[in-house]
Amino acid sequence: MTTMPLPVMMNAVDRAWLERDEPGNPMVIGALIRLDGPVDAAEFQKTLVDRLLRQPRFAQRVVRIHGTPCWIRDDDMDFRYHVQVRRLPARNYELQLRKAVSLESSRDLDGGRPLWRLFLFPQPDGPITVLFRVHHAVADGVALVTLLLDSADANLPRSMKRSHAVRGRSPRAGPLGGLIDLLDGCNTGLLRLRAAAGWLANAATARRKGWASMKAARRVLSLPDDIPPPLRRPLSGRRDVTWACDIPFAPLRQAARQLEVSVNDLFMTILAGALGRHLRRQGMRIDGEQSLRVSIPVNLRAGRGRELGNRFGLVLLDLPVGVEDFSGRLRLVSERMARLKASVEARVTLLAAGHLPVPLESRLVCLIGAKSAAVVSNLPGPHRHVRIAGACMRSLAFWPPQAGGIGLGVSFFTYAGTLSVGLSADRGRVPNPQLLLDAIGEEMAALHHVVHPHDSGTPRVTGT
Repeated sequence: MTTMPLPVMMNAVDRAWLERDEPGNPMVIGALIRLDGPVDAAEFQKTLVDRLLRQPRFAQRVVRIHGTPCWIRDDDMDFRYHVQVRRLPARNYELQLRKAVSLESSRDLDGGRPLWRLFLFPQPDGPITVLFRVHHAVADGVALVTLLLDSADANLPRSMKRSHAVRGRSPRAGPLGGLIDLLDGCNTGLLRLRAAAGWLANAATARRKGWASMKAARRVLSLPDDIPPPLRRPLSGRRDVTWACDIPFAPLRQAARQLEVSVNDLFMTILAGALGRHLRRQGMRIDGEQSLRVSIPVNLRAGRGRELGNRFGLVLLDLPVGVEDFSGRLRLVSERMARLKASVEARVTLLAAGHLPVPLESRLVCLIGAKSAAVVSNLPGPHRHVRIAGACMRSLAFWPPQAGGIGLGVSFFTYAGTLSVGLSADRGRVPNPQLLLDAIGEEMAALHHVVHPHDSGTPRVTGT
């Protein structure tokens, strides 16, 4: 006798991302993985899918029970949908790859199936490129990167051990097994009561944090809607993506130490300068006081993110795009980032997401989106190369989704001594994101000259 799978109610924050899909703008995280070849595409896809399915969420689809989204196991998965091999013309392969990835980035995932897809783009007797698309309702970027790394060959035994460890404990055997289980349960209950007592004792602290959160929320919602006209155009529903990989990371880390700032401060300063260059080339007049506000996801996990789902907040940073001098711009970015780190704004957005009625939640997302020109995400990867099914992962670039009418997504990913930059843009806002990527390369060259004023060499940033 077969048992029917039981639905599991989706948590509030994951549901919030499920409800944010828009035509041509799905809330899907895209990751492009480059593998050194030659690679057996059939063996690779089988191995990776087997490892993904160790996570129950990748075998579940969404059903609505009385309007509430729930996860339920899909016993009829069609892997012809979830895994596809696309062979591109050898001539102008990189350009064809960019077009194919851009086309997929505008497409929704089938809501009646598990919310992920894999596309493999093999080259004859050479490397293989993998596009991995996962809905944000399944997990955030930190959790997905951790999942991919746990699927690597060297990490697999350890991740399998952890997956077994989190399953429910089996009843103890023997004549005293039941009594020991009962006492263990009582002990757990007492620990929870002690935690509740501690929470009550700190009620005054909780109230203070609540008032601080309300103040931060008011500040976010009172920010002016001052996005420049080129980045306020209507969304077209068609996206273009581009990326640059294999950028040496050691010079950036060394520059951050020399300038006594964080690497993230450098990334934001480089992006601010690139956006300033882009807007000037669009014919905008930008003075030294001009800023451009971006949304930055902040990881709120205590651990490394091995549980799927979403556990992050957003902070809004005003990038000083009007300051052309790199050093002056870096000083402003560093000061503004320091103020944000001391604020509670990230936790405010996490608490708001998924805990409001859907119409009010949609209105709040639109209000925050109207105040941001881009989503900018920075994720760290491992310091050494990893292998999946025996294939060495050469690089990984990704694109964060953008809710609330934001039309530009930017990502930075460090891995094995290199940096990858990913750009995803709605054509109505940024018709050619490659030009913005080129401007990022110009700003990296400007940083090089700040750190090494007498060196004529410059780092190169090239896209597809």
